[in-house]
Amino acid sequence: MKPVSGKALYESRKYDNLRDLVMSGCEEHSARDAFIFRRNPQQSEIHRTFFEFGEDIKAFGTYILNSEFAGDKLAVVGENSYEWFVAYNAILSTNSIGVPLDRALPEDELVALLKRSESKMIVYHHKHHKMMMDIASRMDSGEEGILIRKFIVMFREGVKDSEWPDDDRFEDFYDLVAQGKEKIGQGDNKFLTNPIDEDEARIILFTSGTTSMSKGVLLSHRNITSNVHSINQTLDVRPGDRAFSILPLHHTFENTCDFFILRSGGCLCLSDGLRYITKNLQEWRPTVCISVPILFENIYSKIEDVLIKTGKDKIISVMRPVTRFLRKCGLDIRKNVYKQILDNLGGNFRFVVIGGAGIDKKYIEAFTDFGIDMYMGYGLTETSPVISVTNELCNVKGSVGRPMAGITAAVDADGIGPKAVGEILTRSDSVMLGYYRNDEATREAIDDEGWFHTGDMGYIDKTGSIHITGRVKSMIVLTNGKKAFPEEIESVIAEIKGVNEVFVWGNRNDKEAIDICAKILINRADIGRELGLNVEPDDGQVEAYLNDKMHEANHTMPAYKIVRNFVFSEEDMIKTTTLKIKRPKEQEHIEGKLAELGLTMREVNGKNFDKLIKS
Repeated sequence: MKPVSGKALYESRKYDNLRDLVMSGCEEHSARDAFIFRRNPQQSEIHRTFFEFGEDIKAFGTYILNSEFAGDKLAVVGENSYEWFVAYNAILSTNSIGVPLDRALPEDELVALLKRSESKMIVYHHKHHKMMMDIASRMDSGEEGILIRKFIVMFREGVKDSEWPDDDRFEDFYDLVAQGKEKIGQGDNKFLTNPIDEDEARIILFTSGTTSMSKGVLLSHRNITSNVHSINQTLDVRPGDRAFSILPLHHTFENTCDFFILRSGGCLCLSDGLRYITKNLQEWRPTVCISVPILFENIYSKIEDVLIKTGKDKIISVMRPVTRFLRKCGLDIRKNVYKQILDNLGGNFRFVVIGGAGIDKKYIEAFTDFGIDMYMGYGLTETSPVISVTNELCNVKGSVGRPMAGITAAVDADGIGPKAVGEILTRSDSVMLGYYRNDEATREAIDDEGWFHTGDMGYIDKTGSIHITGRVKSMIVLTNGKKAFPEEIESVIAEIKGVNEVFVWGNRNDKEAIDICAKILINRADIGRELGLNVEPDDGQVEAYLNDKMHEANHTMPAYKIVRNFVFSEEDMIKTTTLKIKRPKEQEHIEGKLAELGLTMREVNGKNFDKLIKS
């Protein structure tokens, strides 16, 4: 095992706690915009400066410090919003314990996590108001274990007066901010003087999954600030940069990167939602974006559709290798040649960081050719989260970059050599303290030498860049003992034109052997274009096309990795809020539906899965 450690590319100041990190940024960049957002897509945009952001954090933090909740476990849930940031920062800045919760959780699962975390207060988005009313009613009906004593709505105007309860437990966020400001005006300076224990657990962040299975990751201030420091030394975000924010805020990838952007003096532009992405990009003209693959895969599909409809696809296909060659000669004309494409994306993008899952190299190559540098990041909630990221100085295709400054990575491989595959391990100040009330899981994840076992398989190349080959848990063990990683097979199938997404799993057949199977999410119009049709192809034509393409794909893989059976679909797969496929749930869904119909994957090979389960 040969460890690799990162090196700093840029200078950065390190902070011990998040209050100092955020408040110093608010002071240094006070006149700049920290946020641009809307209450809803039909209203005018709202700007908040760093000064206003800092004052609101201090005010809500002062309320907390003068309340019964200081130092306790306090939850935040809801849509991405300015108030979400203020509330969460205030909670952490008062040495209280923040519990950020997934906004997409159904009520029973949210309640289960509130019970598990023993949260005493919850700050919620107005779209969650009915759910909060229901939770309060459950408490009144005698349900045990819910300890919430205060429900605070982020934006009171979003709730109809007729729906606002006559209940002292419910409060308007801005009323409490006003109370805090009044205290500050009277000389209360607790917020800035209250001690913070940088090394104690101050965040409980539940991983995705059912509430009984999800783990509560315990993070400290130092975990997050050290990760922000590492990112600051790796990526170049400048004062005045605009960052397009679309991932859910409870997710560590978005959360930590937002701390990094704000400390750098960047402005967070909060998306109005998936339907308004193009509109938001054009009006806010962001320079950077932290995202997951599916967002830019969808953007690319729309660009491709427009190029085909306008007949410009052939010109672009000719120009891409030309502009690529000129760049190698020191002449970069991308901004001029692809101006129309870039203008539709705001025209200002310098770079995009993709994390959460792998993205096909064709998208990276396309956006890079158009003039937007695309970097791949890698990490986990347990590592606060970023371990490595590609950048302008080291952007090895197919990798997720070198470990960042202050972070060490290694591969626990049986073989030797630069491409020996094994489990990826990491060690740094960003590694979590452990799992909430789960010592056994903590011991399994962090060994006696402080190495965190990621559960990801991969290798480190001669440049020190990490390459991910799959997840230990998703690994398919075949009857002959050979092992296959679904992610590798999925990346091959995803190259087929008209394939939007792929899910690969090991299916036990009637002879008790394991067959590699796939569910393929298709774009019927794209397949029609590949077939030279003027209309969308019927199921028979799609089946014939995919059979041919899957035959070709199988020939590119070792015999033990070939896909034996597949179905196609046009309905979204089961996903997390960060748009990753929930593998166990998706497999259970497919196999459960087939069992209900008394069918096997072999019997439905090549068929339309949607029609099978609806027939």
